[in-house]
Amino acid sequence: MKKATFLIIAFVFISFSQLSAQQYTAAEYWKMENDTTYKRLVERQNAGETLSSDEQNFITGYKVNLSTYFEKMSDNEKSVYYKYRSEWAKQPLEAARVPAQQETDVFAGERSMYTQYLVSSGIFGALYGGAAVALFGLEGGWAAGVPLLTAGASVLVPVLTLKDKYVSYNSLALSNHGKVIGALQGAALGFLITGDNIDEGKLILALSAASSIGLGRLGYALGKNQPWSQGRAALYSYYGTLMPLEGLAVVAAFNSEDPRIYGLASLVFGVGGYLIADRVENKFDFTKGDVTATGTLALMNGLLGFMIITDVNQDVDDVPPAQFLIPAAGALGATLVGHLWLNNARLTSQQGRNVALASSGGVLVGLGLTALFTPETETPYYIVSYVTGMTSYAIMVSLYKKQNILAFPVSDSKARWDLNLMPQNLFLNKKIADYSMANPGKRIDFLPAFSATFTF
Repeated sequence: MKKATFLIIAFVFISFSQLSAQQYTAAEYWKMENDTTYKRLVERQNAGETLSSDEQNFITGYKVNLSTYFEKMSDNEKSVYYKYRSEWAKQPLEAARVPAQQETDVFAGERSMYTQYLVSSGIFGALYGGAAVALFGLEGGWAAGVPLLTAGASVLVPVLTLKDKYVSYNSLALSNHGKVIGALQGAALGFLITGDNIDEGKLILALSAASSIGLGRLGYALGKNQPWSQGRAALYSYYGTLMPLEGLAVVAAFNSEDPRIYGLASLVFGVGGYLIADRVENKFDFTKGDVTATGTLALMNGLLGFMIITDVNQDVDDVPPAQFLIPAAGALGATLVGHLWLNNARLTSQQGRNVALASSGGVLVGLGLTALFTPETETPYYIVSYVTGMTSYAIMVSLYKKQNILAFPVSDSKARWDLNLMPQNLFLNKKIADYSMANPGKRIDFLPAFSATFTF
């Protein structure tokens, strides 16, 4: 009896956990197909072993469940399943990921990030035009007209070339990241080449603009062609921005005056940042909201480090270079803590933004409370605001983690009665009935709507 109950509960658990999400993805279907309990029973059946009626019911109902799930998958997800199932078979069961499954986060009436992409393209186009003005020494009407021309062209080109008017979040995010970080790393490459020769400023500017354009296009292509989640794209953007700044802080701590060292540190730490992001993504499955919340924690701790520096030094211009490691260590340490804290939190994009906004609100509350007492030093201001900000952060993250984790009740082992209601089997029995009508020669039993066991 207990064995039968276990099979029924296992089937209900699997059915509920898979069908309740209503996403119908290739990765989830593959996980269902390779469920341990189901595969073990199928292997026993294929080996000629006689199964009990409960076990046969389990297999029949599970096959109906699989068939229903596969029918509701989109054609794209079905093609993804056939494309990746051999690759997933070489990995642990939990390693299967849903490629390119992106939540909607767009302007009303649109199905993509198309408008945002056009706006960002126009802004960066104007900046590239300004760089061209500086490089070629243009004056008068040329100085005013070239940035406007490049801005307009940067909007018109995607309007004319993107026939389906579709831009994914990953394409927009990685494109903007590539443009911004490309400008920084292009300049770093320029400093690495020219050193302290200020006469080569145009070379640095040219490398910065060229790198920004090139990495922007690369980011767009990666976002379009790679089956990455939004969380993975956000991780690459996050570490690709954080680590070059960490490298600059480390070099500044050693009081270096050689621009080549700064340029080299930015480039090396930037490459290391992407490698770290890849390792983190392989270990954790963070969402875009998780990365936003992690960035919020890192920003608060980094700003706390800067406040400490300004507080302990009377003259900001005479800050010892080694003290720049304080905010750098705060941001990097908070990033590591955030990864551990947000593991399995699965924050949505809106939840991640809410965490950031709530933390900002907590900081403002702390500043307001401190201002009521008008302290003579600035120390209470940033200490109290940091505490209230972190409190708001912790409350919101804890609230969302509990909300996002689907908890399945565990029956009390001391209880003698174990009653389980399974109304979803009424739906499954309808599917089984259709299957039974199509196969009149097979003995097929229906699934119970409830089960009960009594321990003596």
